[in-house]
Amino acid sequence: MLNGHNIKTADHLMHLVVTRNSDIPNFSLLLGSGASGTSGIKTAQGMITEWRRLLFRRSESDEQYQEWLDKQNWFNHEDEYSILFEAIYDLPSQRRVYVEECIKNAHPSWGYVYLTNLLRNRFFDVVFTTNFDDLINEACYLYSDGLRPIVAAHDSAVQGIRVTSGRPKIIKLHGDFLYDNIKNTLTELETLEANTKRKFNQFAQEYGLVVLGYSGRDRSVMDTIDLLLRDDENYKQGVYWCIRSGANISGRLESLLRRERIYLVEVDGFDEFMAELHNAAEMTLPKPIAQPFEVARDRARLFVNIDESLKSHFVIGPHSRELLANISIPGITLPSFVHALRLSSEGKYIEAVSHWEDAYQEDPSDENIAHHYADALVDAEKYDDLVRFLSESPLPIYHKIYYLLVSGKNEKVVELATQLIDKSNVSTGEERQMDGLEITRINRAIALKRLGRNDEMMSDIRYLEEHGYIKEPSINAGIAALKGNREEMFAALSEALYESITPRELMTFPVFEDYRCDPEFQNLFSIEGDE
Repeated sequence: MLNGHNIKTADHLMHLVVTRNSDIPNFSLLLGSGASGTSGIKTAQGMITEWRRLLFRRSESDEQYQEWLDKQNWFNHEDEYSILFEAIYDLPSQRRVYVEECIKNAHPSWGYVYLTNLLRNRFFDVVFTTNFDDLINEACYLYSDGLRPIVAAHDSAVQGIRVTSGRPKIIKLHGDFLYDNIKNTLTELETLEANTKRKFNQFAQEYGLVVLGYSGRDRSVMDTIDLLLRDDENYKQGVYWCIRSGANISGRLESLLRRERIYLVEVDGFDEFMAELHNAAEMTLPKPIAQPFEVARDRARLFVNIDESLKSHFVIGPHSRELLANISIPGITLPSFVHALRLSSEGKYIEAVSHWEDAYQEDPSDENIAHHYADALVDAEKYDDLVRFLSESPLPIYHKIYYLLVSGKNEKVVELATQLIDKSNVSTGEERQMDGLEITRINRAIALKRLGRNDEMMSDIRYLEEHGYIKEPSINAGIAALKGNREEMFAALSEALYESITPRELMTFPVFEDYRCDPEFQNLFSIEGDE
């Protein structure tokens, strides 16, 4: 019989978990198959029920199912799970295939949403699990912003895990479905492997233990916990074993509950307990759940908002345009920038401008969107709108100078470029470290050339040549273009094209404006796939 002193409420346990010193967790977690039931994975009991029926059909018995079942020596045995698993699947590879089939359609449930956030905020730091699935790690990817746990799926990986590591630690006590050495049978579950057992012992000296969704069927884990509880130096915060309200207690667990510092806690289930613990910790939902479309927008950029050099690649370019052309989710309003990218890729520049404007209004501090908006205004030849936009945009000054040059505001380009260059201290080499200074000098030189101030233009060119900027082929090509040296320009472009400059850039950069009608310039490359 269990005594009243070792039965605690869920509220009592939650208070102990959330009351921490210096954000140091009080407990590690031990999760069993009961934590994965609502995620679409059979529990251990569900597998047992399936296997009982399978063996009954194979027996071809004339008896009633329950009558036959009562006669089986493994029925309701402490090790029934392991006995049946081994009876039905002979080899480790066969057992792995079965497990993989069981978990292939699983998806982390609400409980894992809350657990991920609890890990993120270090209410827990270590999760032991007897499960073969990857739900915890998958949840960390889906439901957090960059949380990357350390996962030890086999014994050799466990010894490298440090208690002091700041990343969450997931230790799979029985292996992973990806490996044939998962532990299912009676012999395999007899003891924990050496490194895993040592690590279990090490964490027992640092944390208490909260157990969820685990009935304690296998001796390996139960014997280890039993042994650790005999030493007062282990589990100083106690072991709190959560079971569903009204559930039966296994013989091994009942025996373990006679130890000191172990308590039984009735809960409604894994998901419910995690939700209530999350609430007790006064945490808000993580961004991927609370603002899914914001996160989707950011992730979409990885695929559709790609570097110009990739857009011109013969495989990546068409695929990115195909993705944009086919993006459509009925009933869902896609982010403005996705619409804008799709329209731009189709050459519908006027329509794209309005969507880029919407995207910019949604996030006026986003420099990347500001660049796209400015480019769209250039493509649509809305130069007056571009000049007005530049005054309020978050773009760096040297980029504003470039767009002013494209808009034909030559006097303004010279004024702003001179101010930026004069701020640098050439004697300390500071100018060469400032992003965009060499481009700013080239842009000023272009504006000076347009204004007929050729001596000043040549002064900028000589500075760039003397300070080694022409080592970059694309810059060298631009300088040669300004000097009117066609042969040198084409030699530099042949080296720079597709390496540091794309066909689209070659056709739009003002420095090459005098050569756009030159047949040799037009034949230098094919821009068919870039338009």
